[in-house]
Formats: sequence, C-alpha cells, structure tokens
Amino acid sequence: MTGPNDSYELKISLNDKLVEAFTKALVVNEDAPESVKSSVKIGSFVGLEEIEWLHKHTKDVGKFHELLTGVEVVLPYPVEKPRDPVLEARVKKLKAEQEEREYRKMTKNVDSVRRYQPDDTIGYQIRQMNRQMIAVLQFVFSVVAGFVFGFLGIELIVGDLEFGFRLLLGVIFSLIIALAEIYFLAKKLAEEMDPADDPNHKLHYD
Repeated sequence: MTGPNDSYELKISLNDKLVEAFTKALVVNEDAPESVKSSVKIGSFVGLEEIEWLHKHTKDVGKFHELLTGVEVVLPYPVEKPRDPVLEARVKKLKAEQEEREYRKMTKNVDSVRRYQPDDTIGYQIRQMNRQMIAVLQFVFSVVAGFVFGFLGIELIVGDLEFGFRLLLGVIFSLIIALAEIYFLAKKLAEEMDPADDPNHKLHYD
C-alpha cells in the first residue's frame, strides 16, 4: 500500500514476530535509539533505520527474513500540496486560450470571413515570403523590360534616334510601368489586409 509521508521514508508495520524480536533486542541493548523504544508495539510502523538496528542486534530469533514475512509495507509518496491560486488561474487562462486557438483553427475554413485571414503557422509565413519575393522580382523585371523597350525597342521601330532621347524614352517607359506595378501591389496588399472588402469575396448567410 502507499500513503503520504513527509519524510519520503518506507514504513513497515510490526507483527507479533517483529515485536518479540524488538523486545528481546531491547532487553540486551538498553542504549537503543528512542525511535526503536517508542515504536515497539503491534500495529505501529517503523522505518528502515529501526529495521537495520534490529538486524544488527538480532541473534537468536531465527532467520531475519522470516520476521518480515506477512508484514505490511507502506510505500511513501509526497504529500500533495495545494497549488498556488495565481498559478492555477494562469494555467486555466492559458489552457482556455489554447483551446480557443484550436477551435478557431478548426472552424476557419467554414467561416467566410476568417478563412481569408492569415495563419500563424510557419508554412503560411514561408508561402507569404515567397509570394513577396516573386512580386519584387516581377516588379524589377517589368521596370527593366520597360526601360529596354523605350531605349532599344523604339529605335528598332522608327529608326536611328539620339542616345539622350532613347535614354529619356527608356526612363519614361520604366517610370510608367513602375507606377502601374506599385498601384497593383498596393491594391493587392490592401485586399490581403482587409479580405472582407474584397468584391470577389461574398459573405454567406443562412
């Protein structure tokens, strides 16, 4: 059996044989520890220290292991102490927040508004980063292509042009394309920041 024990010490109940063995040992050894003297009665419990003392001072009571046959051994376990109320409240709060996050994650796909909101997962963040990198590269390539068209393409169409004029055309075309790209990027960013305003996103009402 087990029982609460502040000292975390194994306890053994005394049967008739053990009480008799302790009594005989105390007669011969009057300087026995007080813990031994106060525990010698049927039904009481002694620790390993008292059992060790008995083993050292037992000579004519037979085999020692026979004395321990049928005794009740109490295995110790720490005394349960009440938890700190502040800590308990914090644990409950964190548990409730975790359950709320799991619930929102499970019901996100059926919510016509929250399904467009960003996730907190690493995979979602990586996908967003890849999309942003692609958008930046697309912006750069578009601007470069506009400059090349204004600088070289117009000359191929209309014939020889001065270098300064071709450079000016390249800058103008690249600026026009850059402004258009910035406009569409800003529009896309606004839609991602507030998906509820997306005209292609329709709310469903039962």
